Amino acid sequence: MANPLAQSDRQAPPPPDAMARDPLSIPSEVKASIRVLVVDDERTLRESCASVLQMDGYNVTLVGRGEEALDTVKRRKFDVILVDLYMSQISGLEILQAALAAYRDTIVVVMTGNPSVTSSIEALRAGAWDYLPKPFSATHLQVLIGRASHAVMMSREAQDLRVQLMRQHGHSDKIALIGISPLFRKAVELARKVSPTDASVFISGESGTGKEVIAQFIHQNSRRAGRALVPINCAALPEPLLESEMFGHRKGAFTGADRDKPGLLETANCGTLFLDELTEMSMPLQAKLLRVIQDGVVRRVGSEQQDAVVDVRFISATNREPQEAVDSGMLRGDLFYRLRVVPIKLPPLRKRLEDIPLLANHFLTHYWQRHRQMGDRGPRLSEASIGFL
Repeated sequence: MANPLAQSDRQAPPPPDAMARDPLSIPSEVKASIRVLVVDDERTLRESCASVLQMDGYNVTLVGRGEEALDTVKRRKFDVILVDLYMSQISGLEILQAALAAYRDTIVVVMTGNPSVTSSIEALRAGAWDYLPKPFSATHLQVLIGRASHAVMMSREAQDLRVQLMRQHGHSDKIALIGISPLFRKAVELARKVSPTDASVFISGESGTGKEVIAQFIHQNSRRAGRALVPINCAALPEPLLESEMFGHRKGAFTGADRDKPGLLETANCGTLFLDELTEMSMPLQAKLLRVIQDGVVRRVGSEQQDAVVDVRFISATNREPQEAVDSGMLRGDLFYRLRVVPIKLPPLRKRLEDIPLLANHFLTHYWQRHRQMGDRGPRLSEASIGFL
């Protein structure tokens, strides 16, 4: 069977000389790491694209049916997706939207044999990175995927640099870990050491000790820093609403569920989920959460199938004594031991009195800088005020 890409070299004008050359110089090891998904119900074109891209050294996956493609983009992360806009049953636009909902940094290029201004604008507004009218030449395909690969490479390098800078400086400029007391510094040092790993962290401490601040510090110094840190307060919502928020729901799952809705576990994919006040979660929801941790699969409320595969780091927190919560039956032991790979205990302020002057002056300076209502020089607490505190 003739190669349709080779035929298209005769049918379509060649790209300009500037595009025909590859000025981007993508290293072969980078190409091998770039996952490309080709979705087209025309088998010959699909396989021709794969042949060209595999010869270039890319890691290529082929899908021929829209339903399979929709399932694939929800479950697997691809760097670049090449999808036909017009297919039977499921359109390329639906696949584009599902891919970006699951992994928002995916580069999606849409192809179509019936190009129009309206369809191209619609695809670009939906988040398409570029638009490839059929027929197209092998050279045009190579250059376009080369540009996309260069964007992927730049994004990876920027993320690596961001994490490196945060590690060099110890913390983000948005996260202030103020304190010199031995108990607090011990907790901070443990948080610093565990940040670059994917280990689950369990933070315990009384209300107001800074559990969420430590969770933010760990996330922002991790390799997931460019992704979302998604917090959820397990004590703030009734069980049915908490289940829907965490796991999502299918259309018709309950009264008012008029559309499919992804949960916070899917929102946190490739990032971090912060489970605040975990011990207040009901036992049925704890069991459902444990299954997600074990197999990485999310089932939405009202669904009998696997809706999404997620890669999430878990940071949990409680203001109770965790072991007492397990012993009293408030917290499942198997869930606790899964989430408490690294335990961090934060001391209350009454056990770190030497930190009070530092914290007081930090907050005074912070609010002065925000409002600037007291002259050019920042205020400081007097010795008498500090002594009173």
